[in-house]
Amino acid sequence: MKKITIVISFFLVMVCGVNSLIAAMSSGNYQIWQDAISVGGGEDQVSSNYSLDDTLGEFAVGRSSSTNYGVKIGFRESSFFSGAQVLSLSISPSSLEFGNLTTDSTGSGSVSLVVDTNSFSGVSVTYSGSTLTCSSCGGTNTISAIGSSSTASASGSSQFGFNAIYSSGASPVASATSNYSSSGQYAFSSGSEIISSSGSINETTFNLNFIANISGDESAGIYTTTIVYTATASF
Repeated sequence: MKKITIVISFFLVMVCGVNSLIAAMSSGNYQIWQDAISVGGGEDQVSSNYSLDDTLGEFAVGRSSSTNYGVKIGFRESSFFSGAQVLSLSISPSSLEFGNLTTDSTGSGSVSLVVDTNSFSGVSVTYSGSTLTCSSCGGTNTISAIGSSSTASASGSSQFGFNAIYSSGASPVASATSNYSSSGQYAFSSGSEIISSSGSINETTFNLNFIANISGDESAGIYTTTIVYTATASF
């Protein structure tokens, strides 16, 4: 009986660009990272029937941008901005092992990906890496990547892919791209974007669900790959 074992490792990269200029006003003696023109409001207006956070007297609030700048006007637009540029990406655990595969069963495993940014222009998460490969095997030593079009898992065929299913986060959050966002459908095309947002987000968690199937033509051995996830934001 052939013995095919799957191991996947993950690596993270974060890239900060300078497309939009969002900066605090400062000198050698001060820094003002947020201001507001208003006449009232509060964070503690509650009763047994309601809860209200409000700001009174602001005008011309909202978001505006061009090629050279980005601005969020008003207290509520920037209330969660900490005064620092934020871009974070994490994956847990850092590797997966599917164990031994057969033509009658599907190897599967999941990791949790968390992304966060206060970039005005949002975030893009992409990935790169090869399909599952056995470096010490002869003959057929790869398991086929599914490609860019999402496809259902099918035991008995050569398949490797994953999806990115939203798990949790307080609005505003990032979203998975269409080819990776459907439960039970999987894709793998190195260089693809899997998660994005059009503006600043709160911490958003996704489940990355991986599957591997074999056709039986693959050589016995240990099949591995390393996948690099990259989060890019502009400040």
